[in-house]
Amino acid sequence: MLNALREKTQGVMGTVLLVALVVPFALWGVSSYFGGASQVYVARGRGVRITQEQFTRALAHQRVALEHAFGKNLNPALLTSSKFKKAVLRGLINKNLLIHSALKAGYVTNPDELAYEIRHIPVFRVKGHFSLTRYRELLAAQGLTVPGFERRVRDLTLMNEVKAGLLASAFVPQQVVAHAARLFGQKRAFSYVVLSPRHLMPAGPVSSALIRQYYKKHQNAFRLPQQVRIAYVVLSPHTVMRTMKDRKVGMGALQRAYQAHIAQFTRPEMRLVRHIMIALPSHPTAQAVASAKARLATLRTEIQHGASFAALARRYSEDPASAADGGSLGFVTKADLSKPVGRAAFALKLHTVSAPVVGRSGVHLLEVSAIRPASVVPFATVRSALVRMALKSRARRRIYHLSERLRNAAFEHPHGLGPVARRLGLKLRQSGWFTRAGGTGVAASPQVVKAVFMPKILAGHRNTHAIAVGADALVVAHVVARKSARFEPLAVARPAVIRDLRLSLARARVKAKEALLLQELRKGAPLKALAQQMHLVLKRPAAAEAVTPGLAPALLKAVFRTPASVAGHPAPGSAPLGHGRRAVFVVHQVLAGVVQPNSARYIRLERSLISDSGVEIYLAYMKSLRERAHIHINAQAL
Repeated sequence: MLNALREKTQGVMGTVLLVALVVPFALWGVSSYFGGASQVYVARGRGVRITQEQFTRALAHQRVALEHAFGKNLNPALLTSSKFKKAVLRGLINKNLLIHSALKAGYVTNPDELAYEIRHIPVFRVKGHFSLTRYRELLAAQGLTVPGFERRVRDLTLMNEVKAGLLASAFVPQQVVAHAARLFGQKRAFSYVVLSPRHLMPAGPVSSALIRQYYKKHQNAFRLPQQVRIAYVVLSPHTVMRTMKDRKVGMGALQRAYQAHIAQFTRPEMRLVRHIMIALPSHPTAQAVASAKARLATLRTEIQHGASFAALARRYSEDPASAADGGSLGFVTKADLSKPVGRAAFALKLHTVSAPVVGRSGVHLLEVSAIRPASVVPFATVRSALVRMALKSRARRRIYHLSERLRNAAFEHPHGLGPVARRLGLKLRQSGWFTRAGGTGVAASPQVVKAVFMPKILAGHRNTHAIAVGADALVVAHVVARKSARFEPLAVARPAVIRDLRLSLARARVKAKEALLLQELRKGAPLKALAQQMHLVLKRPAAAEAVTPGLAPALLKAVFRTPASVAGHPAPGSAPLGHGRRAVFVVHQVLAGVVQPNSARYIRLERSLISDSGVEIYLAYMKSLRERAHIHINAQAL
């Protein structure tokens, strides 16, 4: 499970996971927003104690995670909806219940494994190596302590252990798999026609009376929402760096920084290591370990008598990642390996083979082919990096002070940002027009949009509070212009009204034609003849499975829900194809599926069914935990 955590901290999912684990709602000062919260419980029960402060922080973390994951594609309204709040609370409750049940069941996390996996989280590594200084500085900058962060990782590990145990307990009888295989491979032969509004659009002019009638009935479709334009200032590490007058760093400060971060500039010893691994189960017996050691001892004897280590690794190693490369792990540091394997590999002499070593995932035979000694990057090489580090450190210290000055200035000069910008040396900027749905630039931030559209800000012409945007900036905004919500006049909306009216009439014709086709098909009329009469294109694809590339999923779903025949006639049906288009079809034949037992397809299906069963077991387990916990939710605290 810990290894899975490290693997999931890479790519897009890694961004979301690290945001959820590491990045709090803002880089500075956010604790002042929540610091005075009283111990009001949002949810209580057996094993569950969720305070309003915890819930508020969880909401903030999830908002930041979603913003990082979806960016401009995120609907700001989602982040303030009751549905979102309930989902976050449900996740918190599930987390508390899982951790409580794991501890009660005796689950524990190995401290060595925990330390090993944290060392391999990419955000804490510098040039491929774990940096203790970066680890501590990053956590401190986010307002986290080392024990607090490690507790979060440990909690996540415990939850994953419980989930993995539940999923691993899933079982599906072979009779069920065989029945599913018959359904899974089933094919259906059908034909269909497509009815499109584009082909049924009314020709000729539209009467003024009909236009006025449609506009009056659908006036809300031509309503222009309220819009605002804002002036704003941004306080971020970049803006602080730009306003710093003294950008020189003395040689003494650079030397001190070099010594303080010497571990970061030290390249540890690296070794080119090969291994042959005999895999062990997660909880191996003494007999299994002894058997693996005996096999590797035999291979070691063969190598000592001239056999090729690489050839034996390709033949016998059970590590799929390295076996094909002759067991090569490449150049690795001691920290890249698990503790027992690292100790053994870095104690070996060149071109010697170790005795069998018991590691985390198996028993290993090791050989070292080359050694790169440890080295320290010279001061002159990293001087520019040290200057940047020193300036960033200076900016970081300054930013805490400036954030308080920004809040105070925004409060003391509530009716405009000119004095605020001059007081802090910040650039005063302006946005374009945007609505409650957001806009571009700073208006793409849901937090800014929400703050700007608060009644006091709109009506009182006041500055917003300091808004945390993402993980590294504060924004204060002021509404400088606004346009009230209004209806677009018919004279302006007329072209859109005509377009929508024509489309509405065309879609009504599609529905009428669909109803007529289905009526005739149910009477026994062939679809081919009806298509000719109505000048429609008949399509008859090859017999298709439930998932077939090139065919609309909605069409296939409807086809596979339709019986083979009704009253001796091919069964008709219809399905939406999007943009007002409809498909009308008839099912001609159902072909039984044939998926051979033990084939790759059969095995994939079996694994999928077991996975689905595991999810059902997990959901049932969570339901039972919630029922036994007797959770009370304080709706007023949401």
